[in-house]
Amino acid sequence: MDPELQTLAVQLADAALRNTAATVADRIGAAKARRKNEDTIAELEEIVTGLVSDKSELVRIAQAYEEELVAQRISASDIEYISTNFVPILQRLMESAASERGEDTASIQAMIELLQPILSVETVTVLQLIGFNFRKAIGEPLTSLVNQLISSRSPTNPTMILEIKRLELLREVAYFEVARDPDAHERLTGMLGQR
Repeated sequence: MDPELQTLAVQLADAALRNTAATVADRIGAAKARRKNEDTIAELEEIVTGLVSDKSELVRIAQAYEEELVAQRISASDIEYISTNFVPILQRLMESAASERGEDTASIQAMIELLQPILSVETVTVLQLIGFNFRKAIGEPLTSLVNQLISSRSPTNPTMILEIKRLELLREVAYFEVARDPDAHERLTGMLGQR
């Protein structure tokens, strides 16, 4: 479960426990049992204030739940936009890749025709209603994949660069050591075929 939803569930359970009918009834009964009107009124005011505060918290939790769930749903207009704009782009990319490899584009066309009904408003809506989260299933892995692709193309980390430079210096020192020793120099040039 999403950490944000877990936090909301804990807050909801806490508010529900504070406001069970038995708890509120016990507090009212205890206030009436004191038989002091001023204390009873103060206690009842405190109970009402607490209930109003808890109601506000419950409304906030409900709104947060709604925001989380809406963020996971793809609207009908978004689905329509994806199906009318993404499928043609995907088709062009796949056809371009196939033509570069010298493959037949008929199989790609068949694959696109299979993909189009999946990206229809009706199919996506039904899948979302049964709990499929497109953003989590497709969006997050795609984001991670693009992140990895970009990271793999970026320069290596500074520690690795320093290590490479250190190893290059050690290689140079080793070459100088070989150059100073005539027997080692002759063996090296023999191995490299430079006699």
